[in-house]
Amino acid sequence: MTDTASEVRQGIRALLAELFGGDHVVNGVSDTESLRRAGLSSNGLVSLLVAMEDAFGFEWSDDVEPEVLRSIGAMADHVVAVRN
Repeated sequence: MTDTASEVRQGIRALLAELFGGDHVVNGVSDTESLRRAGLSSNGLVSLLVAMEDAFGFEWSDDVEPEVLRSIGAMADHVVAVRN
């Protein structure tokens, strides 16, 4: 069964909470808000991307557009697209 974008967004939020210390990290961050502006460091983003590969069973391509990595929603849409 293929995950929907909504399910992937929930999964990304769960990963953020797990990696960075609880739900308070992701509460108040909208699906379209820049994760960098929300306080996620470059190292934090890399940790999230690796965790997403493991959790969702895919690999990020080397030529992924920067816009894809900007927000929870954009990353979720990308995951759904590459897995379909």
